[in-house]
Amino acid sequence: MKPVVTGRSVLTSRETGPELDKLIGRLKQVRFVHDLELLTVVSVGKLLDEAGIIYPAGNPGLSIYIGIDDAVEDIKDEYFNNILKEGMMGASPLLFPYTSPNALAAQASIAFDIRGESITVSVKDFCRDVIKYAVDCIVQGYTIMAVAGLISISPDDAYSAEFLLIENRNSALRRGAKIYSYNGDWMNEYFRFD
Repeated sequence: MKPVVTGRSVLTSRETGPELDKLIGRLKQVRFVHDLELLTVVSVGKLLDEAGIIYPAGNPGLSIYIGIDDAVEDIKDEYFNNILKEGMMGASPLLFPYTSPNALAAQASIAFDIRGESITVSVKDFCRDVIKYAVDCIVQGYTIMAVAGLISISPDDAYSAEFLLIENRNSALRRGAKIYSYNGDWMNEYFRFD
């Protein structure tokens, strides 16, 4: 099973507004508490649109694998700093669930009804392992399609997200998807590795 790229999304937290407007009415009701979860959901939505995946997907063959650097620490810092500043009154029950490392992948899974695996991996600015894991899952037949990528903090303190939709080539051909690349070196061609 040869994996191919059928979609790409690159977005920063400063660009989420117009992209969110395009998603309204098509995704499940989601409450955004932090910029990271907004960026994650909007980036995944943009990716699914580009790849021609209709949502809510309801597809157990669609999985999501997110690599995240220290960006998730911002949520934890905000939560625990509020406790230090205001005592237990500062403990936000809305923010607490997002102190879990897998919260961002889970939020995107809920918003788009992605029923495959939902995994977040700590990567420190380098997501090649996340992409390779997604490719391995496709090649070994654990999933048919995978949203895979990285969420990080850019040098100008904005959050950024880069995702690919990778899928089994036969699946892409059956659904008439635009295939961006299927040569052996597509990761270097279609994804920015720092």
